[in-house]
Order: sequence, then C-alpha cells, then structure tokens
Amino acid sequence: MIARVAVVGLTVVNGLTVGLLLIPLVTSLLVSLTPSEFIALPTDRISLRWYEQFFGDFRWMSALMNTLTVAGLTMVISFPVGLLAALAFTRYHLRWRAVANTTIMLPLFVPAVILGIGSLTFHRTIGIWGTSLSLAVAHSLWAVPLVFVVLKSTLGGVDRSVEEAAAGLGANPLRVFWEITLPLIAPGVFVGLLFAFIISVNEFIMSLFLSTPRTRTLPVAIWPQIRYLLTPIVAAASSVIIVITLVILGVAAKLMNVRRLVEYR
Repeated sequence: MIARVAVVGLTVVNGLTVGLLLIPLVTSLLVSLTPSEFIALPTDRISLRWYEQFFGDFRWMSALMNTLTVAGLTMVISFPVGLLAALAFTRYHLRWRAVANTTIMLPLFVPAVILGIGSLTFHRTIGIWGTSLSLAVAHSLWAVPLVFVVLKSTLGGVDRSVEEAAAGLGANPLRVFWEITLPLIAPGVFVGLLFAFIISVNEFIMSLFLSTPRTRTLPVAIWPQIRYLLTPIVAAASSVIIVITLVILGVAAKLMNVRRLVEYR
C-alpha cells in the first residue's frame, strides 16, 4: 500500500514538474502564431506573420547569425580545453586532483553577473571586448565544465587494453588517440559539443555585458523588445531559440543512446 502511494505521488510530482517546464514553452510557441498586434493566444486562426517579420528583418537575422557564430566559436574553444582536462584526469595520476576538479567546475557556481563584470573588465583591458571572440570566451567559462564532465565520463569507459595494444604494435600516442581513442569517444565528443552550443545559444547575462549593437546575440536582442515594445515577434524569436535547443537536445539524446548501445555490445 505504501509503495503504491509512493509511486502515485512520484508520478504526480513528475507530471507537475514536466507541466511547469512545458507550459512556458508551449505558451511562447502559441503566442508566436497569433495574428494580433498584442501578446495573446490565437483564438480564431493562426498566422505566421511574426515569423515572416522575424526572418525578414535584418536586425533579427544579424542577431541570429551572431548567436550561431558565437556558439560555434564556443564549441571550438571549449572542446580542446575540456578534452585535455579530461585526458589529464583519466590518463594521469594528478597530485592535486580535487583542487583541479574544483577549479574546472567553479564557474558553474559563480553568478553570471560576476562573470560578466569580470569578463568585461578583462576583455576591455586586452582589447577584445565587443567582439564575437569575447562572447565565446565568456560562454566557454560555462561550456568547458560541461564538456569536461561528459568527456571524462566517456574516456573513463574506454577499454585501456585496446590503446595499450595499439601502442605495443608501435603506434605513437598521437596516432593511438586519433585512430583508437577518438572513434571510441565520438558520441561523447558530439554530446559535449552540443551542450557547449546550447549553453552559448541561451546565455543572456554575460552577453548583455559583452555585446555591442553589432555583435548582440538573439537573447540580448529580445531584451529591449520586452522592455519597450512588447509584440508577438518576441515570442517568435524565443520560439526560434526553443526549437534550436530542442533539436540539439534531441540529437544529444540520440547520440547518448548510441553510446550506450556501443558500450553494451
């Protein structure tokens, strides 16, 4: 009886949690389809008017392209850093392992406002503030820990005897990594890259400190629209971010399933 009540309670809690997560997403998608000039759910018919306006406006398209560019740069920066850190943790006996792990993960626990102000000061000093590189470096502060965690877990599941056999046959460390290790961890690599992409696409606070009108990303472009001229085009822009995020999460989930299947076999 107690177990049955626990199962029912857990089901209700899970349902409420999923509902609370989905309601804002679904509402944003529905509002983006309204033909009205105001924020409202479509009643009699749906319209793609606001999507046409979004994709037909150079300013929104520029913000979208900036978002994708910065996300791509974030992947390029965070992947090698996260990979090298993961290799160090899984292939070598580090003396200060706990300290190094805490240092890598620390940015995830630092408020974005503090990271934004610190990045603003530092990037202005070295002359990269206001560039896509500045945004990507800041976003990498959060992306690197995620890439590191994913790759460390993936590398931990690699059979070291395969690498040792390749080395025993005369392959140098670089060749062992390129021809043996990398193919084995490929699903984890893609998942880490996709997580870095998602972090960058959705980041707002640090981007607000570091972007200019020329380099502002989509979340930053949405902000003044919310403050001064709230129309359903904001919902359309938000829906674009939602769709990008959901597609990438779907791909990541698929790759994680592939990885489990490979490990099972």
